[in-house]
Amino acid sequence: MEEIRQMNAAKEYADLVDKLSGIIKSHIVISGEEITEIHALSDTSRSPKQIARDIQSALMVRFGLNVDHKLISIAQIPSENTVKFKDRLVFEEISISKSKQHSSACVTLRDGDSTFNGEASGLNDCMEVNKMICQATLNAVANFADPGVRLSPVAVNVFDLAGEKAVAVSIAVKIQSSVEHFLGSSFIGDDAGSAVVKATLDALNRKLANT
Repeated sequence: MEEIRQMNAAKEYADLVDKLSGIIKSHIVISGEEITEIHALSDTSRSPKQIARDIQSALMVRFGLNVDHKLISIAQIPSENTVKFKDRLVFEEISISKSKQHSSACVTLRDGDSTFNGEASGLNDCMEVNKMICQATLNAVANFADPGVRLSPVAVNVFDLAGEKAVAVSIAVKIQSSVEHFLGSSFIGDDAGSAVVKATLDALNRKLANT
């Protein structure tokens, strides 16, 4: 009877864990009244640390269980909902056209022998132009990444660093219901537009390449 109760509880806990973002399947082992092992198979859309925290929070909120993170084991495999970059995307070219009130940008990225173009337009304002270039870069990336991935610029800020101008870019990446924010940066040098493209790629390539 006790064994059946434990099996039912383990299944109830696993059913909850299986609903968490990134989880493919889980298995929970119970001894007495306590969880002794949690094994989870997940995709690579989220880090193991984030997934482990979600498991702890879900079990605490739903069942009042305080689970030590050391009991949680997570194995990850790529899935169709994971961003897949064969190699680091390389900045190839940028072109910007401006009228009195509006601007447009076209960014070309390269992956080996293949090129990917992205375009965007916006108001002819310095900060708006930078964000527009970031959006054009993301549109080029979107032509390369999996179609289920959504990319959007959160902020593009220019600042002083060690006596030089630099630009930082914050990117929101949505895969299914999971949203993460990535940060990239680049010194501006002689070309502010190219620096925005490089900062955008710095955020995405560093965080998502080969996942």
